[in-house]
Amino acid sequence: MNRGRLWLVLGGFLTLVAVMWGTILAMGLRPNLGLDLQGGVSITLAPEPGQEVDEEILEQTVTVIRQRIDALGVAEPDIARQGENILVQLPGAADQAEAEEVVGRTAQLQFRPVRNIIPPDDPRYDEVSEDCDALLQELAGPAVPTEPVVLCGNPESLGEGVDPAEDAEVPAGQPVKYDLAPAAVVGADVTDARAAPDQATGLQWQVLLSLSREGGDRFEETTAELACEPPGSPQRQFAIVLDNTVDSAPQVAADIPCGQGIGRDAVITIGGGEEEARDLALLLRAGALPIQLEVATSQNVSPTLGVASLQAGLLAGFIGLLLVAVYLIVLYRGIGLAAVAELFMFGALVYGAIVLLGEFVGFTLTLAGIAGIIVSIGIAADSSIIYRERYRDEIRAGRTVRTAAEHAFKKAWKTNLTGNTVSFLAAVVLYYLAIGPVRGFAFTLGLSTIIDTLLFGTFTRSLFGLISRNPKLAKSRWMGLRAQEVAPDAVGATKDPRRRAKV
Repeated sequence: MNRGRLWLVLGGFLTLVAVMWGTILAMGLRPNLGLDLQGGVSITLAPEPGQEVDEEILEQTVTVIRQRIDALGVAEPDIARQGENILVQLPGAADQAEAEEVVGRTAQLQFRPVRNIIPPDDPRYDEVSEDCDALLQELAGPAVPTEPVVLCGNPESLGEGVDPAEDAEVPAGQPVKYDLAPAAVVGADVTDARAAPDQATGLQWQVLLSLSREGGDRFEETTAELACEPPGSPQRQFAIVLDNTVDSAPQVAADIPCGQGIGRDAVITIGGGEEEARDLALLLRAGALPIQLEVATSQNVSPTLGVASLQAGLLAGFIGLLLVAVYLIVLYRGIGLAAVAELFMFGALVYGAIVLLGEFVGFTLTLAGIAGIIVSIGIAADSSIIYRERYRDEIRAGRTVRTAAEHAFKKAWKTNLTGNTVSFLAAVVLYYLAIGPVRGFAFTLGLSTIIDTLLFGTFTRSLFGLISRNPKLAKSRWMGLRAQEVAPDAVGATKDPRRRAKV
């Protein structure tokens, strides 16, 4: 490669690095740190006893939990199975109670037609169960969708204008018990859910549901039947059941004629405010857990420990980089200093890539990831050493400095590519087979290996090539490029001045 092309490659590479870091500095970006580096919440979930749990159910549970956490905005959570338990680590999460609520809640959604309302003065009210808590314990899991059931609801769940029964009223603050028909629509039929203020009044918040084709057909068919009941009748209500509790039981609007149902879009009016509506929409959108879970352990990880771990990791990396730099300079002198520049450029690229991946992809740097970066420093140093040792071999063979640099790169490139391919494949296998923090180690190791390969083919080659083409640097004893500056081989030892390299 001639001098012009070497300058072009070097200039293009430095421009790319400048654009990367200009973007990082302009946007004020920083890497996303994992639980072990910035603190957060760690929760262990265990299936409640008496449930059938298999591999498929556990995988589905992990998927639903990940969807919920993604909706919460937690970057790169660590969710791993430990036997039948599920370990959830949420870096940066501050509210432990909220995390437990969102992660562990079942969010079983059912739409059930109301068959009747059981008022407190009805003898059946206490026959079902003394109180609502006891009723939930008796169910011991989500109500079977295909069977009728009696469930409790808050007093606010009673539809406006609904008469529970003739000459019967529900006292203020008294729970309402609903006699419900089998579910017409379940949570799996919900394709989307979002919170929005009531456009008519602007005072209440609503959850707007979009249903699947089959769910929408059943919803339309059921509401068409309910519309035939007289206004104010309990049988005109469509109860919205969330986690075995009637959240609300609105009537089918009075202006909907008998036999004409509501389509695939439904609206749930929330009695609370915006936060309640958004939480409900999040849970419905993420889906229901296939099994009942209980929080086995839950703890806040102190950010102080994370900062100490981060400082220790950075210190270890700095010391390792410094020792490698000193070794390269002592061994190769001037071209060793160029190798140090390659290492610092390698570090700038790796760190910049991690920052950008954290911003645009959600990658989180953990302590294991830092360990992967530290190991990759050795890989980058090996690349520089291979090139320089190949160069020395070419000089010993009698080539000029310029031709030795070209031939050395071609041979060193093949060796470097082979070694880095093996390292990258090992990182890929480790990433897909491992769980937990080990995946962070594998990811950073694989990323660093790719960057080292690209760096070697661009920056390292062009920098060394330009140095070898500079007459002053090539003749300088301090640079270590000339033949007499290279120790002779044990076999081909010679002090013949005619074997000195030419520029």
